[in-house]
Amino acid sequence: MAAAGPDGRSCVHVAEQRARWERRRRRAAQELVGSEQRYLEQLDLVATFFVAILKAKGTLKPAVLEALFGPWESVCSASRTLVFHLERGHLALGLEGFRHQVVLYRHYAENFAQAKKTLQKQVRKNKSFVRFKKLQEARPEFKGSRLEDVLPLPLQRLPQYKCLLEVLVENTFPDSSEFEQLTGVLKSVSEVLHQVQEISRFHENSCQMSRVQKLLKGQKIQLLAPGRPPLNYDFVMLLHLVWSLER
Repeated sequence: MAAAGPDGRSCVHVAEQRARWERRRRRAAQELVGSEQRYLEQLDLVATFFVAILKAKGTLKPAVLEALFGPWESVCSASRTLVFHLERGHLALGLEGFRHQVVLYRHYAENFAQAKKTLQKQVRKNKSFVRFKKLQEARPEFKGSRLEDVLPLPLQRLPQYKCLLEVLVENTFPDSSEFEQLTGVLKSVSEVLHQVQEISRFHENSCQMSRVQKLLKGQKIQLLAPGRPPLNYDFVMLLHLVWSLER
């Protein structure tokens, strides 16, 4: 009988741990469903009131429209499929399908710098687009948000996926059939997030080099050259260089 005590306490401890894991996992799953529904609503607003109408009206040329929104509609479709499965309780199935779509976020990041430039150019030069943009942004569904505010949404969503997946993996029983599946999805999302962060750093470095190159106008220093990627200079060091040359 004496040996039964420790074994009993051990069983209780395991049961309590599993119950805690299950509660945390349930909360993370609920947060994933709710946040994905809200995210999809925002994606749909842009797809409906900007992309679809601009296509129908022909306000922007197809190449300009593609440069501005990139794979937005595909990202929207991937989110819609994920919500479909999550709302039906098919967590692992939905995330496994999303795993094969997450590469869209890398494509979106690759196009994002061009999207910002395209939007800025159209706002400066295309009066009909400016009128259309203001009209759509005034819709109550946008709640005061501008197109500039919503274009980064997919890039902001990606790290949220990673955080939620980490909680799900940490609180899924290792002997569960879903553990390996969720771990694989987390790995794929983490890899794409890393790629997106590298793309973001590359574009930021390019912008910094362009700014400094303008400051160096007239100097025999070429930081940027056609066909050559920007070098990874320290921006503060470059500013000191410019300051010393201008003295």
